[in-house]
Amino acid sequence: MRVIVNDANVGPWLEQDATLAEDGIEIVLTDPVGAQAMLADADAYVGIYFPDELRTATSERFAFLQVTAAGVDHIDLDALAPSVTVANAYGHERSIAEHVLMVSLVLRRRLFAADRALRDGRWASRLVDPAAPSFTTLREAKVGIVGWGHIAQEIARTVRGFGASVAAVTRTPARAEEADLAEWIGGYDDIERLAAESDILVLACPLVERTHHIVDDAVLSELGSTGIVVNVARGAVVDDAALYRALASGSILGAAIDVWDVPAGTAPVSTQPLAELDNIVMTPHYSATATDTYRVRAGQVADNLRRVHRGEQPSTLVKAGVR
Repeated sequence: MRVIVNDANVGPWLEQDATLAEDGIEIVLTDPVGAQAMLADADAYVGIYFPDELRTATSERFAFLQVTAAGVDHIDLDALAPSVTVANAYGHERSIAEHVLMVSLVLRRRLFAADRALRDGRWASRLVDPAAPSFTTLREAKVGIVGWGHIAQEIARTVRGFGASVAAVTRTPARAEEADLAEWIGGYDDIERLAAESDILVLACPLVERTHHIVDDAVLSELGSTGIVVNVARGAVVDDAALYRALASGSILGAAIDVWDVPAGTAPVSTQPLAELDNIVMTPHYSATATDTYRVRAGQVADNLRRVHRGEQPSTLVKAGVR
């Protein structure tokens, strides 16, 4: 089984796994240009992206596409041959949950403002200035999560460890797993209720038609002046224009955005002047990029490759191929 790997983070872990070769799986680590040239003689491909130029470079022997991310909304699944099996990968839940915790604390404690003030010679602390902004801990804070997959559940476990309570909305609330982690789990139509009851609103949902701009003016209004938004889902689940209005007017306390509705590496990341505001934390889709994310993810990919090579389905199946 010949596997073309176009992922500079996961690839080296696979390349170092000598047991793959022992199992009859050849790992060929390359870049996008090399991948296009090699796919005609490949059985499988491993990478985050699979654009048309790579898809059309494959031959009839191509049988397995392993996406090295959880989301596959950027892959044209309908364009793939019916015979191609597709899997995704996880391992990033802990890293993203820690990111959500970090930015939530930063925003609620107004950390950047306190840092800037002290650099300017001012103690923005109630120890010295009773008029300085106050903040509360996460004990008894209410965290609302949009989505209830692997990432959302890990976020719930993490914030509950600090004494916060959790509620959530998801596409299929009746089938929600680990429901005991939340006080209640509703459908997407309950988004305004979720915002109204939350101190922190976290987006951890897939981008589908229903979640496009699910956070809009109405949702932000319900969140209120002490609430914060954290987006680790997809850029388009939040209406940037509505977010800018809410942040600039102070109708919400702050926001932390890690995902953007532009291709990775593009600047600026928004048509709105979000970078001019001091109550937003802007990060370049890096919440998941801990070293251990890639180590765990490579282990999942290696397991899937072995399963497919044996004629079995991958453990993280997205689309089953029919041959």
